[in-house]
Parts: sequence; structure tokens; C-alpha cells
Amino acid sequence: MERGAMRRLLGALVVVAVLAGLAWGAGAFALRQGAGAAVQMLADQGRGGAGAVTVAGFPARFSVTLQNPRLHQGLIAWQGDWVRLSAPAYAPWQLRLDLSAAQSLRLGFINYLLRGDDMQAALALRPDPALALQTASLVAGAMAAVVDGGGAAFSTESLALRLAATGEGAAGYAVSTALTGFTLPALLLAPYGLEPRAELLELEARAQLTAPLDRHASANPPHLLALELASARLLWGAADLRAEGALRADADGRAEGQITLTSPNWREVLALALALRMAQPPYAAAVAEQLAPLASADGALTVALAFREGQAWLGPVLLGPAPYLQ
Repeated sequence: MERGAMRRLLGALVVVAVLAGLAWGAGAFALRQGAGAAVQMLADQGRGGAGAVTVAGFPARFSVTLQNPRLHQGLIAWQGDWVRLSAPAYAPWQLRLDLSAAQSLRLGFINYLLRGDDMQAALALRPDPALALQTASLVAGAMAAVVDGGGAAFSTESLALRLAATGEGAAGYAVSTALTGFTLPALLLAPYGLEPRAELLELEARAQLTAPLDRHASANPPHLLALELASARLLWGAADLRAEGALRADADGRAEGQITLTSPNWREVLALALALRMAQPPYAAAVAEQLAPLASADGALTVALAFREGQAWLGPVLLGPAPYLQ
């Protein structure tokens, strides 16, 4: 290459680099100002705040870090050591949120101290004026919570949540969850002798909402129209339960449809419901009496959890009013 052509190429590269640096600097300044304004607005409204705001990531990313962020609304409050929101400079609609390992969460009058590994959320938006949600996810490694000034509350080995637009209409979404090694302190499970550790809780479903999840959703929150449960499983000690089916909202907004429940040991599942205080002993005994004839000799049971005419039924057992979906 001729020396003159080389100089022109180097000059062009320098100009591009300068322009890119100026563009990144302008974007970083706008982010810092915007983050600062958002923190100040939360403080003015009495709903939270943060310490120092820093922007880094040059040249490929924008990364905004807030020190000591805090949010509170009524009896719910959260605080962390830091939180970091980042996105590629070429695709600012693909967001990633990293959380500090140590956090605190207040629910009502109880304060929990949380500690987790690699807690991270990701959000991908459609690059259009509405900024419609494409995918959202939350993952965490080992995580534990203790009551401030008390004992252990719960722990998990891993957590993964994901929500993704399906393309089936403007407001269809696929939902998946997976929770492994979920442990509750044995004290909460007395006197039923339940294993304190759940091996697995997982779910795969599709949801149809009244409107898409976009920047307008906070002003007019969408409601659930229909839910298709492709599969769900709970494996907790000796209790093993699977579920699949579909629900929709009736004219009054109550659930209508059917979920099929299958278990190889339904009495263990009922014992789990008792241990978790989801059923009272006299009522559980009455339910067991009516379900027993439906089970096989080895204790396996398949039964419908049906919602019709505003009522919920478990096989022949009337449970009460159907829950609202909307």
C-alpha cells in the first residue's frame, strides 16, 4: 500500500475512533444524568435512593453502577450493596442487571438478609417506540436467606426464571421456572416430619395477556386471559406431583378449565400440603376419604383439578370458589 494511502487510512481510523469516543461519552453523560435524576425522583417520592452513580464500559458497553441502592413501598423494602445495569453500545435495548451478593429484604415486619452467587437478570426489548418485551430472565446460583437476628429462612442451590414473547399474537408469552435444592428449616415443618429439602420445582407454561408487556404496561397493567400448563413437577422428599392442563378467564374473570394432577404417592402429597399449612387436618382427612377410592392399589392417583361455574373441584371434592385470573 502506498504511503499516502496508508496515511489516509490511519487518518480515517483516527476520525472514526474520535467520533466513537465522543458518541460513547455523550451516551455515558446522558446515562449518568438520567440515573441521577431517577434516584433523585425516588428520594423525593420517599420510595428509595442510592449513593454514588458511575458509568463505565468504554468502548463496547454502557455500564451504570449504583452504590447502596434501596427501594421501599409500604411494608416492603429492599437494599443491596450495589446494582449494575449494562447494555451493548450497539444494542442498548438488550439490558443486563447484576446484583450484589449481599442484600436485605423486608416483608411486613420481618427483615431477611439475603446472600446469593451470580444473581443476574437480563431483559431484551424490541427496538421500537413501545419497547415491547422480547425476553426476560433471572438466574442465581446458591442463595440463602436468614431472618435478621434469628435463624435460617430458606436456601436454594439454583434458581432460573424465564419469560419470552411467543409471537402468538401481541401478548403471548412462554414462562419457565426451575428451582433446585430448595430447603426450609425443619422447625417450620414440625410436627409432620417432612423432609426439609425439595429436590425440584419446575414449570413450563404459555400465557395469553390482555395487552403486551411494553412501556405502557405500568400505566395499564395487563391481565391474564388464558394459561396453558405444558408441564409442572414438584419433587419434595417422598412427595412427587406432576400437573398439566389449561385455564382461561370466564366472564367474571375467574379461572375456568382443568388441570390434571398425577402422583405415584398421593398420600405423601397430601402430607406435604399439611406440613406447609396449605390444608387443615380435619379437612385433609375428609379429602383423603373421598380421593382414596380413585387411587390404584399401589397409591398412584390421577385426578382433575377443575374450575367451572365459579367453583373449584378436586375430583369429587368441592374446594370452594375458583380463583380470579384477572
